[in-house]
Amino acid sequence: MSTMTDTDAELTEIGSLLAPAYRVLGQLYLEPPEERTVTAIQQWCELFADESLPPELEEAAETVSTAETDPDHLRSVFTRLLQGVSYGESTPPPYESMYVDEMLNGPSTTEVEAFYFEMGVDLAVEDELIDHAGYELSFLAELCERGARDAQLGFIRTHIGAWLPEFHEAALDEEPPAFYRGVFTLTESLLELHAETLEESNE
Repeated sequence: MSTMTDTDAELTEIGSLLAPAYRVLGQLYLEPPEERTVTAIQQWCELFADESLPPELEEAAETVSTAETDPDHLRSVFTRLLQGVSYGESTPPPYESMYVDEMLNGPSTTEVEAFYFEMGVDLAVEDELIDHAGYELSFLAELCERGARDAQLGFIRTHIGAWLPEFHEAALDEEPPAFYRGVFTLTESLLELHAETLEESNE
């Protein structure tokens, strides 16, 4: 009979902590922010305010938890940054295929779909391609809840963690309000910390 090691327990705990964050962050990339999603991510950040976190992650959590969250302003910013309403003028929206293939619904979209299928995950996608950052974060939340560590690391390193920083760089160049700056930095920092923790456990 196998027993759970301290490392196994730590990774299980990390997965259970990250799953709700990834799920709410996924909603914030997919939909204009609503009070419930803003409150949920701010509460998550406040929960870990006193933890020993890497400086960039700690700063991002502080930014999100204290940012002004005027709903009309955030809705306008969401449309500009996450929907790419003015082609060639706005930041290209956060689809993996836009940043990997430089086209919508490219080969990387098929690869993401195959990853979902292999893991038996149905995200009930509506009105968006399945390689949108919001769906990829929701998928990662599902993997965390299942404890599928190899799949978590593989998906971060070959998919969302490989292209999302490029979107963040482009979006941050447009000087978004503090809330979205915090969300983008928080997402990227969590992905990197998550992957590094999994890699260290494999050594």
